[in-house]
Amino acid sequence: MKRRIAVLCLAGALTLLGAVMDRPAAAQNVRFTFASTNGPNDFSSQAIVRWRDAMRERSGGQLQMNFLPGGSLGGDQQLLQQLATNEIQMHIAGPVIVHSLLQPYQCLEGEFVYDNEAHGLKVWRGALGAEVKRELENRYGITIVGIGARGARHLTTNKPVRVPADMAGIKIRVTNPLRGQVFQAMGALPGTLTVAELYGGLRAGVFDAQENPIPTIWGNKFFEAQRYLVLTGHVQSFNVVTANKRFVDGLSARHRAIFDETFAEAMRWLDEKVAGESDELIVRMKTAGLQVIEPDVAAFRAVAKPVVESFAAANCRPGLLADIDKAR
Repeated sequence: MKRRIAVLCLAGALTLLGAVMDRPAAAQNVRFTFASTNGPNDFSSQAIVRWRDAMRERSGGQLQMNFLPGGSLGGDQQLLQQLATNEIQMHIAGPVIVHSLLQPYQCLEGEFVYDNEAHGLKVWRGALGAEVKRELENRYGITIVGIGARGARHLTTNKPVRVPADMAGIKIRVTNPLRGQVFQAMGALPGTLTVAELYGGLRAGVFDAQENPIPTIWGNKFFEAQRYLVLTGHVQSFNVVTANKRFVDGLSARHRAIFDETFAEAMRWLDEKVAGESDELIVRMKTAGLQVIEPDVAAFRAVAKPVVESFAAANCRPGLLADIDKAR
């Protein structure tokens, strides 16, 4: 009798264990932090929110992203350091990685190095982009998950600018040394400031001008603190989405499939949003009082070209500009 009871207890325990094993284990839940300096209204932030929600829904709540936009955890350089140490797991920004972590590739975001957005995407999503990805993985344990549209960078100013000489004496906020040299060659006074502090800096007169893609100008409301939008299109910029490699490699096959599928959907949405609404945002900013100027872009290109070539010869991977040209 005792033996029968013991067998029944064992069978019951095995049945209960089987039921527990069939249910998703708590250990299967993945929670991670995605941080950005981009404002919550930036198209890139909207894309990440869409991705977060789709990923959570499709995984039955097992993939949970904590998205922190607006630089709440620090500037881009700080965020990239946190990404390398797995304090945060994901990050999105313009190509700050090549300025902060891989300086030999920083001319990938040089002034007028691309003919148009399609040329830039071909570079970033092609062999050169793969080369940058390998270098990031090998040196920092950071991987590029994807590249999204961001739009060309344009100027906003407090005085009309139509030719490079009009930049003389203007205090302009820039994001990297190459850009500083380009605008200095025009007579401007470049300086740096985090994007989270930039609106206040423009309001306070710390800077007279800044440059960013249209969605970023709109999303961060820089147009409220400036009088003119100058459509220089001096840089084709892209959203670079990065992740801690150990984190993404640690996802289960099921979770990685959901992660990749929903991310691809979000990036397609971002590409379409940037392409479809940038012109509309310009109209909205004009309605808000911003005056739009179409400058002599060829004159800006003529000043920038020798500066970029000289900078590349001294600082960038040999042959980088030539490889960019080959992708035309």
